[in-house]
Amino acid sequence: MAEKKKIDKRMEAKTVVQLKHMFDMELRHIKEDNDIDMLMFVGIDGRIFASIIPPILNPIQFKFLNLVKGNLTSICSQLKGDKMKVSIQQYEFGSVIISSIGDNSFLASVLTTPLDIDTMGPTVTNIINGSTVLNHLFEQRPITAESIEGYDKAVQDKLTKLTRQLFVEKFEETRGYKRNMELLKFLKQKISSVVGIGAVDEIVTLTMNELGLSAAYMKDKDWLKFVDMVINKHIQERSGDIVADECKRTWVPEVERKLKSFV
Repeated sequence: MAEKKKIDKRMEAKTVVQLKHMFDMELRHIKEDNDIDMLMFVGIDGRIFASIIPPILNPIQFKFLNLVKGNLTSICSQLKGDKMKVSIQQYEFGSVIISSIGDNSFLASVLTTPLDIDTMGPTVTNIINGSTVLNHLFEQRPITAESIEGYDKAVQDKLTKLTRQLFVEKFEETRGYKRNMELLKFLKQKISSVVGIGAVDEIVTLTMNELGLSAAYMKDKDWLKFVDMVINKHIQERSGDIVADECKRTWVPEVERKLKSFV
């Protein structure tokens, strides 16, 4: 059995939808990792571009939400005029942490769990790192070793983790995955027409294992190897040389045409 190929299970956002999904993932991470009640991503003009707010607010959360909304003009003025980076506002029943995201937006984090100024350092650091990640995504910068090397390791790790999470959550929506599933379906129909439907899954599984491949991640050359092995080994053994030669004569050009149609 061939050794399984190592797949780089990371994905950069290549569409606006994927970019927004990655941005929303990081917002959730910031909220969940720091026990934050509410998060708001706000533009310098006061517009709220994204938020995570509970559908039902308790009295303290409701009070804080109105407090932040009421202070948006002042916060935006500080961000624009004074280049504010971080602001910590502590109240009797919680805190509001404002962290800039670039020059034109900021993140408002509301925590109703009381935190002492002496012990909230890790939380503030996490929020600042998260804001740096959000800014990187908002600016649509690539997530490569070169583009993130200037960040703290915690920020680098967060960005790399997001590419893995995006792969897990969105890979099945990619063009490559859909292409491969269509090719697999097509070839299963071809194999079934020769050896019968009962033997299809066995032949496909054996061939994938022998090649050390998985259909979801296969490239053009992998599909051609797959077809060649299916015909020369499994179909030839089961149906003879004449049938195998006919399959090779007709299947290979059809697969090549299908591969080209996806370019």
